[in-house]
Amino acid sequence: MNLQKLVAAPIAIGLTLGSFPLINSPAHAKTVDVPVPKAAVATAFNAAFSSTKVHLDNYGKKHGSSWHQDSSYILLPNGAERKFSIPEQKFSITKFRQWKHYINDMDTSSIQATIRDRRIQATAYFESQGEEIKGKCVKKRFKKWKECGLKKLERDLHLNNTILSMSMIPVSYYGSISYAKDVKVNFKTDIRIANRLCGTFKGICGWIEGKIKKDLTNNIENQFTKGLQDDKVRCKVANSIKKSLSSRLGKYKKWKIVKISSKGNKFVLRLSNANVKKECKT
Repeated sequence: MNLQKLVAAPIAIGLTLGSFPLINSPAHAKTVDVPVPKAAVATAFNAAFSSTKVHLDNYGKKHGSSWHQDSSYILLPNGAERKFSIPEQKFSITKFRQWKHYINDMDTSSIQATIRDRRIQATAYFESQGEEIKGKCVKKRFKKWKECGLKKLERDLHLNNTILSMSMIPVSYYGSISYAKDVKVNFKTDIRIANRLCGTFKGICGWIEGKIKKDLTNNIENQFTKGLQDDKVRCKVANSIKKSLSSRLGKYKKWKIVKISSKGNKFVLRLSNANVKKECKT
């Protein structure tokens, strides 16, 4: 017998047997594409974000020459409360006079998710009533700062049409749908100062409005972005959305979503019966 053939035979047999997939290998996993209306996905995101809330408040009891007291927070979709600080806004009107402004107990009243092309646009609307920014005046006398005597002069500001919008790309996440980490957050508001105040101190209204808006915008956007990027928050959203969409998936509701793509007015969900990561912990 040819010795070369004897040596080569096991090798050939090994390659032939190894070319067959094992019973439990990923090659046996099945996939199916299920189209789901984008409106249904938006509704699912609405449910996931329904408990989200933003509370803005850094106005408290007077202590010394300040009324600053932080109690602002963001209530995230997973129920976690993220506290943050809003600095006191201080403006030097003269060498001996300062104006200080504080956010006074302002909350979001509702949140609504919609679809824009392939992105989820969630918008939180703030209540608009009363004087949302309290204005105080202090003056320096004998090297000490005390509250000004002109208490009748209105220094309060109004925040109108205030919204916090979040633009997110839906992605497959732990067998469900959540959003990618590159969330775009935008805070918008119209600041209105009393006409009497602008008439008394000409030229400062635009300066005060611009500074408060810039500082407040940057602070809120940064805090909310960090909160949404938390993996526990993304997990909570994923778990909620899978429950919301289960009826849309029919007999495949126990399968895992492994891909999501946009097509017209629908998202196409690719589902697989392969074992993927288990549900993430929130």
